[in-house]
Amino acid sequence: MTRKSKPKAKPADVFPRAFAKLLRSRGIAVPRGLGTAPPDAYANASASFVDELARLGDDDLERYAARVAGFAARQAARARAAWDGSPLIAELRRRKLTEPKPPARVVGASVSLAKPLAEWSDRELLAAAREWSKRAR
Repeated sequence: MTRKSKPKAKPADVFPRAFAKLLRSRGIAVPRGLGTAPPDAYANASASFVDELARLGDDDLERYAARVAGFAARQAARARAAWDGSPLIAELRRRKLTEPKPPARVVGASVSLAKPLAEWSDRELLAAAREWSKRAR
C-alpha cells in the first residue's frame, strides 16, 4: 500500500507563507501579492529569515510586507516605462506598426543605432521589438 504525502512546497513558496503567518499572528493584514511575490522580491530568503523579521516592530513589518507584495507591480511599471520611453517603440508607433506585447520585466535590451531608426525597415523594427518582448517574459 502506497501512502500519498503532501507535495513538498517549493523553496520559493516557503518564505511568503511563513511571513504571512507571522503577519497574521501579529494582527497585521497580509497584503495582496505577498503570496505570489517572486523570490527576487525577498532576495530568495528562506523561511528562517522570518525569525529575524519577527524582531521588528509592527510598523516595520508592515512596510516590509508592502515592499515585498508590491515588488512585481513596481517591476512591471519600470518595464512599461522603459518600453514606452524607448526610441525603438516610438518609431514603431510613428509608423503605426503592430506593437508586440510589452515586456513584463526589465531587461537590458539595446539595439545598434549605427543606422538611424528612421532608416530601418519595418521588418527590422518589428524583429527588434519582438526580441525585446520575448527576452523580458
